[in-house]
Amino acid sequence: MNRELRLTRAFVDLADTLPASFDPLDPFARLGGHCTELLAVDAVGVVMADSRGALRNMVASDDDLLLLDLFQVQQEEGPSVDCFRTGEVVAADDLREGARWPRYTAQALEAGYVSVHVLPLRLEGRPIGAVSLLKREADALPTEDLAVAQGMSDVAALTLTHWPTEARRPHDLLTSLQAAVSAKASVELAKGLLAEYAGISFGEALELLRRHAEQRGRSLTSVARALAERSLAPEDVVTRQPRLS
Repeated sequence: MNRELRLTRAFVDLADTLPASFDPLDPFARLGGHCTELLAVDAVGVVMADSRGALRNMVASDDDLLLLDLFQVQQEEGPSVDCFRTGEVVAADDLREGARWPRYTAQALEAGYVSVHVLPLRLEGRPIGAVSLLKREADALPTEDLAVAQGMSDVAALTLTHWPTEARRPHDLLTSLQAAVSAKASVELAKGLLAEYAGISFGEALELLRRHAEQRGRSLTSVARALAERSLAPEDVVTRQPRLS
């Protein structure tokens, strides 16, 4: 399959909000997958602001990046923080050559990341978060790749306006953002419950949640909330599925 066709399919996939099981976290997970598949990057992360403007982690393609994004959000230092504040692309082709974000840079290099490019996550003409593209070698991303990543990021953000939330007012941006952040918090809580119950990693717990949701045609968030509210028992998620390999 040539790159043009793959790009077309990626944009169609990102814009798809029709399934009954559509979840506000889906576009960000899809965005990360398409970026790592189509672009010359090793990791992709998405942070998004809640209704008070505080950045929250939404997606990280690996655990190293998850910890790095949590660090920069907590310390309020790093390229994603700068990108969100300015609404402009932030890039460092080689983190070893500068001290723009000393604490972030030390953490990134320790995790094996050498270059980073961050694009604004935009909705209704304003930044609502940031998308980070990282590589484990010094390199500048081609202008074409940055344009593709920005386009996919814009489409992923736009899908939030099509997600029907409770007490949602038409085109209410703050409600959309808070609903997505709340959905993420529910999933993290459910992951912790399953991980503790089954003695598995958070990654394995997330996979079990996804399988359970897919098999029953439900959204990931609805399954996570059912676990948190005790209307779904952890054993029903763990024991009724094949063991993870």
